[in-house]
Amino acid sequence: MEKWINHTDTGFRFMKPPVLWKSRGILLHLIRRDMLVTYKQTILGVFWTVLKPLAMAMVIVFVFGRLGSFPDYGLPYILIALPALSFWEFFSNSINRGSICLIDDRGLITRISFPRIILPLNASLRNTLGLIINLAVTVGFMLYYEVSITLNLLLLPVVYIFTFLLNFGINLWLSTVNVFYRDVMTLVPFILRAGLFISPVAFTLQSVPPNLQKLYCLNPLVGLIESARFCFLGKEFLPDFQCLLISGASLLALLLSGLYLFGKCERKFADVI
Repeated sequence: MEKWINHTDTGFRFMKPPVLWKSRGILLHLIRRDMLVTYKQTILGVFWTVLKPLAMAMVIVFVFGRLGSFPDYGLPYILIALPALSFWEFFSNSINRGSICLIDDRGLITRISFPRIILPLNASLRNTLGLIINLAVTVGFMLYYEVSITLNLLLLPVVYIFTFLLNFGINLWLSTVNVFYRDVMTLVPFILRAGLFISPVAFTLQSVPPNLQKLYCLNPLVGLIESARFCFLGKEFLPDFQCLLISGASLLALLLSGLYLFGKCERKFADVI
């Protein structure tokens, strides 16, 4: 293989954009492969992407919308739940895949020389198509309930980019640690199930006691999910600026520390995996 994809160099050479750009063919191949594997031999195919969050939304509407005590926004509760669930599905699918991406693709790591960071990068993009479909379904529900659609929707790509960066930062951590300690792949599904209920998916930030909101915003998903709701439903869901700063700082810390950890451990992967 050509020198520019040779990844036996020391240091953090994989972070250099020219190296990653020249290896983009590998990334595109992995994206195509994962899409085919995900929907192969299924009757409903890509429609599962819509049915899963819709089914969860119905459960949330029944349990939290009817039995919970939350602020009345004058909106059907499903419209409050769907934007959050769409981004949660994107996040959780990415993390599930990212935690095992190095183990699952050990054959590539041991046989081919390429920037290994492409594997968690691919996992972090996982289910982007599903996210787009789910967001379109949310718009459909808004039209059905005659809720005004505003230019705030143009900010959705920004929310997507920051969610992708969060996925990437966490996947760098989990995929690296999982190479050395396989307990990670057992813990991740449990943590994600708990995360669904401790992130503002079934409820909103306003439902959290005011004295705990700043602490709660240490969860990067808080700012992202509330921002997604703002894009669809307006200023009533605009997160507090301090909350956005806290969530953004947590995201940045995860991303930078993940890059550092991955860079320090990457050369050991082929020997340990």
